[in-house]
Amino acid sequence: MISTKMSLLPALLAVSLTAALAQTPDSTKASVTSRKTNGPAVAPNQRRGGPDAVAEPEMNLRLNALNGVGTAPLIWRIDTRYEGLRGTPYFQSAWAKGQIELINGRKYTDVPIKFDAHRQALILLRPKQGNDSIIIDQQTVHRFRLSVPTDTSGREYLFQRYPTAKINDPVLREGYFLVLYEGKTALLKRVVKTFRPADFKGAYTSNTTYDAYSDDNAYYILKPDQTLTKVKLSKKALLDALADKGDGLKKFADTQKLGVKTESEAVALVQHYDSL
Repeated sequence: MISTKMSLLPALLAVSLTAALAQTPDSTKASVTSRKTNGPAVAPNQRRGGPDAVAEPEMNLRLNALNGVGTAPLIWRIDTRYEGLRGTPYFQSAWAKGQIELINGRKYTDVPIKFDAHRQALILLRPKQGNDSIIIDQQTVHRFRLSVPTDTSGREYLFQRYPTAKINDPVLREGYFLVLYEGKTALLKRVVKTFRPADFKGAYTSNTTYDAYSDDNAYYILKPDQTLTKVKLSKKALLDALADKGDGLKKFADTQKLGVKTESEAVALVQHYDSL
């Protein structure tokens, strides 16, 4: 009788141990075994797209809604109308041999320079420093000369600053002017390049498909008393600006048939004004 009980004891212990383990859930598998799936169980962090993933049919509906028409595929339209940049910000595009005279009297000759008419900056090329270029401090420059390589006439262009000019605009007073004529009176040209960006996108545009630098020049008369007056390149405008010499200047313009529509005619008129 005792031997029978002793032989049943291991079996009873095994059944009790199995029941006890069945009552202790495995927390690492609960989220898998608690769900019914049509296929093998997949852990949450292994699902494609995570907990907020959109079902594939729903995703297809969203993509089609973006198109706005049925089930048409997405089409990305690329605007190819842009034509690039036209013009240049420089008075001359190529480097030119020039001369620079500083306000302290120091001079540099045969140096490669450019004039950036958009930024109103004199730029110096330094070949010995690996063709590095620098902007010369405007406040240190008195004048500079340069020639345009494409100009076969060999003409030199003189730019000068007039910091003592009587005008309220400090930008003009400290800036550079191209000297067309200089005697007792000076005829000056403010050489400026204006940048206009492309404008062809949107409801209201000019349909300009390129960026561009364009001339925005102006003319000035500098009198001996240092008054600086803006003028148009026309006979009436110049005669009005130089009216203090009486009718002599008008008679000269009429006799010479000067319409004063060109720079050379304007120079001739100012030269005669100085002679009166």
